[in-house]
Amino acid sequence: MDTWDTRWYQQQHGYEQAYGSAAAVKFNQRYCIIHWTVVAFDSLSCLQGIYQAGGGEKQMTENRGQTTEEKKNLLKRILIALLIRPPIILILLPLFLLLLSYGETEESTVDERFGLSNSIKSPYKDAIKGTYIFSFAFCGDPHMYAKGDGCFDDLDRAIKLKQIRFVIFGGDLTYLGEEAEYSNFIDHINALTSPSYPALGNHDIYNNGWSYYWRYLGPSAYSFNGGNAKFVVIDSASGRIGEAQMEWIQDQLRNNKQPLLFVISHMPIYGDSYGVYEFPETEEKQQLIELFEKYEVDFVLQGHFHGFVDITNNGVRYITSGSFSDGLLDSGIRHFLLIKIYGPEVTIEQVPVGEDIPVQYMDGEI
Repeated sequence: MDTWDTRWYQQQHGYEQAYGSAAAVKFNQRYCIIHWTVVAFDSLSCLQGIYQAGGGEKQMTENRGQTTEEKKNLLKRILIALLIRPPIILILLPLFLLLLSYGETEESTVDERFGLSNSIKSPYKDAIKGTYIFSFAFCGDPHMYAKGDGCFDDLDRAIKLKQIRFVIFGGDLTYLGEEAEYSNFIDHINALTSPSYPALGNHDIYNNGWSYYWRYLGPSAYSFNGGNAKFVVIDSASGRIGEAQMEWIQDQLRNNKQPLLFVISHMPIYGDSYGVYEFPETEEKQQLIELFEKYEVDFVLQGHFHGFVDITNNGVRYITSGSFSDGLLDSGIRHFLLIKIYGPEVTIEQVPVGEDIPVQYMDGEI
């Protein structure tokens, strides 16, 4: 059915592809505000129509010899109907303008973010050394609000049971990029019994959220080693890479000395069933694909699309994790990925979390 909300879905994601996440947010807000304002005025028009219809009926009865008192009552009703709309307009117009300005973002550019990220020594140290047998978790899209615990309790229980050595978060750590949301996310990762490595997502830069990410979490592009693997975390939050970051990515891949090579990108290069959640079809996307294939990247771990997708293209395995969140689930079940490394062999398992978690997982049999 072609309804206003399905048209919004298609157009909003079209905006996100063409103009980036900030434009999509603004489009979303403005479309909804305009829609409901039109609905309000349509309702008033209906109300006025009712009065006018009543007036028509009264006029007919008047012609049949109604009393002067009835004529006065009719006049009152018409005047009330005519006076309703102006005060409502005066009330709605300032509210409309206020809501229209809410959520305006001062979205940073990928070049600005990478410039800052590359100007400091990364605080993210190598995870583990001296072992080729270990496990780590990849969590897509936590979308933390200012309050609530998401599914971190399930994650921490799995960390202890499965001896997960570290956790990678694939972006969209927050929902609106607000400081309180970042604070809540940081409180929860600090409580985990394994270290965390975040990536930047499009939701994290809403409402000038990059300033908080930079303040509390540091660089949006960095690399680290874990066992016999190298992990390269890239900044794809705006659906762009930028020339400087592209050169850095190439250097990171070219200089890799580990047997296994992972790239972490919030925006999927490949991998969604709608065709709107992928990295924009640009020359940059093709450059990334060529680099991944040239330098034999083993896995690209991705977020953004709240469902599990596993695609192999020319030897590179692109895996999109579902949403690690107690809300905003678009596809599949809430889960994180448990990735086990046995020397050169890698296995990947979806571990359900939250309300979707089966009984055997609640009993600790993971």
